[in-house]
Amino acid sequence: MLPPELIETASLPYRAAGRFAWHFASAKLRHDPFFAHVLAHGLIPDGARILDLGSGQGLLAACLVGAHAWHRDDAAHAWPALWPAPPAPHSIHGIDLTPRDIDWARIALKAHAARIRFVCDDIRVAPFPQADVVVACDVLHYVDANAQEAVLRRVRASLAADGVLLLRVSDAAAGWRASVDRAVDFGMQLARSGRTNGLTVRSEAQWLALLGDLRFQVSIRPMGNGAHTANRLIIARPVD
Repeated sequence: MLPPELIETASLPYRAAGRFAWHFASAKLRHDPFFAHVLAHGLIPDGARILDLGSGQGLLAACLVGAHAWHRDDAAHAWPALWPAPPAPHSIHGIDLTPRDIDWARIALKAHAARIRFVCDDIRVAPFPQADVVVACDVLHYVDANAQEAVLRRVRASLAADGVLLLRVSDAAAGWRASVDRAVDFGMQLARSGRTNGLTVRSEAQWLALLGDLRFQVSIRPMGNGAHTANRLIIARPVD
């Protein structure tokens, strides 16, 4: 998990967006293993152009900005010894459908607006800029199967030849744990946006088959805690 000092650093800018935004940022950074995994394993290279699909209130950007600043100022004694130095992204382009989250992201990260941009749009139709890293964390199950494939095709077209897609999904074949994930995601969708669309889920094998058809080379890692062990992080790289 992220060090407590980094959680505090990354969530602090959300105070300007209100208490709920700040508390949500702190809780998400503390309990979601995705952010620590990305940093601990160096999954985002230095100088990367990042496209963040379903960016929410911009927590990935806040985490990367906070990590870079914290490492710069306190690396001698605070940064985890086995972690690589955090990346300094060239740019981050976040897309999310929820206006409130986009507003909070812009407020919290306004000091970095020259290189971090948030757009309120639908990932099914929004233009995708060229990117070295595309992040799609817990977002594709909110669109239907045809849209999932179409989005991934556009992701592949936007990725640099040596780029990477970081895709977190839930394994629909994981029994009751997958049911817990669906219930949590449905609740989050309702709480954040008021929408109650159905979820479109796939098994791990089906995700890997789809990405293979789209000419991605993939590796997969467990990505969850407790009841959320159905989560998977798929690391996908385009191949000719």
